[in-house]
Amino acid sequence: MTSISFARRFVIANRLLSPHWSPASPCRRRSRAGVWLGCYLGWLLSLVPALVRAQDPAAFAASYAAEAKADYATAIASLRAGYAGTYEQNLRLGWLYYLAKDYSAAATYYQQAVTQRPAALEAKFGLLKPLSALGQVDHMLRLYTDILRIDPQNTQANYWTGVLHLNRRAYAQALPCFERVVNLYPFDYDANLALATTYHNLGRRADARTLYARLLLIRPADATATAGLRQP
Repeated sequence: MTSISFARRFVIANRLLSPHWSPASPCRRRSRAGVWLGCYLGWLLSLVPALVRAQDPAAFAASYAAEAKADYATAIASLRAGYAGTYEQNLRLGWLYYLAKDYSAAATYYQQAVTQRPAALEAKFGLLKPLSALGQVDHMLRLYTDILRIDPQNTQANYWTGVLHLNRRAYAQALPCFERVVNLYPFDYDANLALATTYHNLGRRADARTLYARLLLIRPADATATAGLRQP
């Protein structure tokens, strides 16, 4: 495709937008608004080649091939070469920097993706990975809250929110999260164990024993469940 200069784009856009232009009588009079709008459209047209390069499947293919070889520097470079700040690029670079253990850079790119697509869960779950590696628990809890605001029944978000509260011994805050997961997956080992532990620490011993007994149906002779039943 032949490249068109910015000046040429401006002329084309300005002519198209002028109410007085026709092929037979080019650009005799233009309103000031038409001139400025033509300039703006010309600028937008100038961005098209960069955006096309940014979404070039070949760059993404090269990044996947390098990632498969654990060559994260090359994978990152293949996307950075045509970087235009698109959601897809930011999401992919967040993942690659995370694999490269550059957690601060990973968090930066994932955060850009979150900002670009506030309703997207994938970007938020991606951001949680480097935040966890950086030990930013408060930020993680805020992010899980955002996820649950969009998808209240999200099993992963409910479970890990409960775990973060459980680790802080905030049992009352952990309780509704684990109850929600167990209601959705009544025969899940991890969810039942977490809820049983929460019940026990809240003084609900009978409820805890019921769940420890269920755990033995999921994993007969499970040492943790057996120990739980022996607790006073």
